[in-house]
Amino acid sequence: MDLIPDLVVGRVIRVKNLYILLGCGLLFNGVWLAPLAQFLLKSTPLCALGLSMVVLGAVCIVLGRTRPGISPEVSAILLQTSVENISALIEELGLRSKAVYLPSSKSGRPQALIPLRSNPALPVVDSGALPKRLIVKYGPRPDDVGLLVSTPGSATAQMLEARPGPTSAELEDAILSVVDGILDAASGVRVAMADKSITVEMTNPRIEHRSTLFSECLGSPLASIAAALAAEALGKPVYVEAEEHGKGRSVFSLGILG
Repeated sequence: MDLIPDLVVGRVIRVKNLYILLGCGLLFNGVWLAPLAQFLLKSTPLCALGLSMVVLGAVCIVLGRTRPGISPEVSAILLQTSVENISALIEELGLRSKAVYLPSSKSGRPQALIPLRSNPALPVVDSGALPKRLIVKYGPRPDDVGLLVSTPGSATAQMLEARPGPTSAELEDAILSVVDGILDAASGVRVAMADKSITVEMTNPRIEHRSTLFSECLGSPLASIAAALAAEALGKPVYVEAEEHGKGRSVFSLGILG
């Protein structure tokens, strides 16, 4: 199985090399063709062709240097594998409780806590940091035990250069920079914040929503991203209360704890 990512990454590197080789070829030929056509052959069309080759060569070199090191296929494989593994773990343990997204101040990095006790009450997490383990005790009661897992939102929250601010505008900018600027997973984001709730609307979402145990507990991948970034911005635990998926838009209702 380890060979699959290596093969795909190798293909991406070869494609990048082809872009750079093509760009160098066009650039080299255009550099000598343009002055030759202008001063010796006195041909304006050939001179324009040479200048066009220079421009296209520069563009190809830039494209070769800006292609991602990991292809979208590898990213999709890793996301699907992690979702299936967490879904299998949830199913085996019989968990039906809502996960709580914790800021990095609680667990060292943005993560989600899934209580092992399945009841309607959301957990109250102690103010101190949680241990870096899979199974953690988060409260004073004997049954205050849960799973501390990484989610798609955990990884994307670490892509931000700085922690987002607690206002709706700052949170909106942070989510937009991730889902549109980095992941290209949605084209627009709107955030409305109330006292104990946050509404996040994403337009043109490009990640398909599937009803799984993962989504029932942790929310869809896009909801996970929104919840993780909201928890990090506010410094408080956040959970995915509800989701609404329609044509060209997805709306996530997030609850704030603490």
